[in-house]
Order: sequence, then C-alpha cells, then structure tokens
Amino acid sequence: MPGLPDMRLHLAVPQSGVWKLARDGVPPYWAWCWPGGLVLARHIMANPGIVAGQTVLDLGTGSGLLAIAAALSGARHTLASDTDANAIAAVELNAALNSVTVQTRHADLLDGPAPEAEIVLVGDLFYERALADRVVAFLDRALAANRRIYVGDIGREHLPRDHMQALASYPLVDFGEPATAEPRRAQVWRYIGRKA
Repeated sequence: MPGLPDMRLHLAVPQSGVWKLARDGVPPYWAWCWPGGLVLARHIMANPGIVAGQTVLDLGTGSGLLAIAAALSGARHTLASDTDANAIAAVELNAALNSVTVQTRHADLLDGPAPEAEIVLVGDLFYERALADRVVAFLDRALAANRRIYVGDIGREHLPRDHMQALASYPLVDFGEPATAEPRRAQVWRYIGRKA
C-alpha cells in the first residue's frame, strides 16, 4: 500500500476478472484503494492515538482499509460495514492477510441511529449527491451522540467542507487515474458539523 509499508491488501488487477462481480452496472469499488481511504489510513497509522483503545466503525468500508488500519493501530474493537456482500468478503480476506480481527456487517447503516462505536471513519463517501446527503445526516446523528468522526477525501464535489476541520493532507493519485498522473492533495478532516 502506498505510504503504508506495514499493510497488505488483496486488490484488483486487470487480469483478476473482478468486473464479473459488478452488480446492476455498479463497479466493484471495494477492489481498489481509493485516495480518501488511503489518506485517512496513513494518518491513523501515523497517529495511532486517534483510535487506540477505542471502538471504531469503518462506514462504507470497501476493502476494509480503514478498519484494518484502526486494528493495526490499537483499536479495542473494529466494525467494518458495507452494503456490498462482496466488499464484506474482501474485508475478511484482507483482515486475515494483516493478522487482525475485524467484525463485519453487511448492512446500510445510514438511515439508522448513531453508531455504538466511539470513532467513525469515513473514506470517499461523498462522490454522489444523494449518498453524500445521507452520509451527512448519519454523521450529524453520530456527532450529536458525542462520536468522534474522521473523514478522508480528495476534494470531491459533494464533500461538506463547511462541516469539516482540516487536519492533514498528503499527495495521492485519485481512483481511476493512471499511476503516472500528477498527484493531488488528499485531505484528512475532523467532522464537526455545520458551523453556527
């Protein structure tokens, strides 16, 4: 993993045939490393005190990158949730590859109550307006329940910047761009809700 020498993930390569797992025209997003997840994982592993001894939810986990980073950084309990059953299978394989325990949940948590976890991690969930609106509503409920929320994003259009406090940035190439593309700054944020 770029910038994460202590972590390994099973990811898609052109000959893997992973596109056969696309459902209803939706690509298997969990099969690649997205920059928001990568930047937040790098930040967590460089600052393990963020999650050490805490219960952590990796919302929309994809490959499990953030859940695994949290487990490797000393989280007491880590839950990885996703709406795609194949993503859940990928998380379980990737957690085993890194010799960590990650609980998984195949579910859409966005319309439910605030999570039980003390820390919520969100990587790259602001790529569509409707999804971003649901994520913000969920994060507002989590914030009202005194959860700490960290977000990684490369600057997508629907990122609610007015709800965020910038913490750090790292140069990364976006998902879908060639590895030779010019890196952009991916940002780590603390979600603080709408400013008064």
